[in-house]
Amino acid sequence: MKILMIFLLFSLDALSIPSNFRPSMGINYEEVKNNLLKIKNLKPDEYVTKIDKYRGSIERFVGYKKRVCNGEFSSLVLKGGETLKGQKKRLSKEEKAVCLRELKSMQRDFIDNIFQARVKYLDFLHKSQVKELHQAKVDLIKSLDKNFQRKFLRSSSRP
Repeated sequence: MKILMIFLLFSLDALSIPSNFRPSMGINYEEVKNNLLKIKNLKPDEYVTKIDKYRGSIERFVGYKKRVCNGEFSSLVLKGGETLKGQKKRLSKEEKAVCLRELKSMQRDFIDNIFQARVKYLDFLHKSQVKELHQAKVDLIKSLDKNFQRKFLRSSSRP
């Protein structure tokens, strides 16, 4: 019974605050910029394991930034590191244009960086597959030579 009550308490707590009303949503501009650089410099052998993490954080930020640019959130004026209450205002047309240009720039960087990372990964895969193919060829030739030598030695030793 106690476990059920605890479970219900946590369930209701999770349901009481919708994720789209959380102010930060775990999205940090600097983290997103760092992830863009990490994608660009991603090692090919780490591509599969890390790309989804980076892509997810960037896509969440882009979704959040779109909502900011479209005026779904009010901006607070910050002065000296403190929030001034009662100074809420929507983005002006110029601010919205700047916001959308920043968003476009970030999305373009994301597309360019993910393209470069994918090309490096595909080159890596291609090189490893060619190496495996070459090794298979060498093994088959060795096997052929071995079988030929055995048959040739058997037939030449018969009178």
